[in-house]
Amino acid sequence: MKKNKIFLILAVVSFLVSACVYDFVAPEVQQPLPDNGGNGEETVSFASDIAPIFESKCTACHKPGGLKPNPDLTSGTAYATIATAKYVNLATPEESMIYNYLTPTSGTHNQKKYTAAEAQLILTWIQEGAKNN
Repeated sequence: MKKNKIFLILAVVSFLVSACVYDFVAPEVQQPLPDNGGNGEETVSFASDIAPIFESKCTACHKPGGLKPNPDLTSGTAYATIATAKYVNLATPEESMIYNYLTPTSGTHNQKKYTAAEAQLILTWIQEGAKNN
């Protein structure tokens, strides 16, 4: 009987210890907005600032033949796909689907979301006119 109790205690303790899981979460790296040097020109480039975000966050699913082919956010077609009133709202940029659907605080997308820095970069790009630059 005593051996059974010891065995049971050891089994419970080993179960509790093995049930502990530690998920490493990398700290978010703040990326500064591009500096235009005060010359009044655009600061956010679609090709060098926005397209890489889509490439890293979205193209696993949003590509031809992917789980969600629309919108197609692969590098060659991303701008043409999202440069519509459905995805970009120049009058009220905060309401743009391409921005608010994936913000860190949204509850609308269950997969990858923008970091706070990426969300700010996309919002700034839309505020600057969402140009294909």
